[in-house]
Amino acid sequence: MRLATSYLAIILIIGTMLTAIVAQGTGPETIVCYDPNEVYDDCGPACGDRTCTNQRKNDSACRRSCNPGCFCRGGYVRNKSNRCVPSYMCQSMG
Repeated sequence: MRLATSYLAIILIIGTMLTAIVAQGTGPETIVCYDPNEVYDDCGPACGDRTCTNQRKNDSACRRSCNPGCFCRGGYVRNKSNRCVPSYMCQSMG
C-alpha cells in the first residue's frame, strides 16, 4: 500500500513538472501577413487600415489606441477587395 502511494506521488510530481514545461513553451500566436504590401505591427490603428474611401479622413481617436495585426505599408490603403494598393490607384478604381 505504501509502495502504491509512493508511485502515485511520483507520477503526480512528474505530471505536474511536464505540464509546467509544456505551458512555458506556449506563447502568443504568430501572425503572418500574406499580402506583400502588408506589415505586422504590434500597435496598429484600432480602426484598421485606411481605405480608398476614407484615406483623407483625420480620425485622431483611431491613432491614440492600437491593435496588433497586419496593416498596409506606408503609402498604401485597402481597396474594395481588401488588398493593399498604392493610394494613387484609388482614383483609377473609381
